Amino acid sequence: MSHVGPLNGLPIACALTPDTGRAQVERWRAFDAEYARGIERSETELLIHYEKTDDSTRRLRELVATESECCSFVGWEIDDSHADLRLVVSGMPEQLAALNVG
Repeated sequence: MSHVGPLNGLPIACALTPDTGRAQVERWRAFDAEYARGIERSETELLIHYEKTDDSTRRLRELVATESECCSFVGWEIDDSHADLRLVVSGMPEQLAALNVG
């Protein structure tokens, strides 16, 4: 599956250093390659569906914890109340555009 997750590259507004940012993007790419199942977009929301396993839930929580610190200009929410695992990223259109979303 091609990359569908929240990061293709380091967002321009990211608070991570270039090295830690690069490592975070690589973690996202590996996670997305293994678990991403689909994406829905609107002007103010990005909804990414992931396979729901113990591993995917743990790894997504770790990824989102980092993103909540470095890219706090958007909202990050994990919804695990469905058969799949969902990441909801919300913000203004220009904020979501700054994420460099795939």
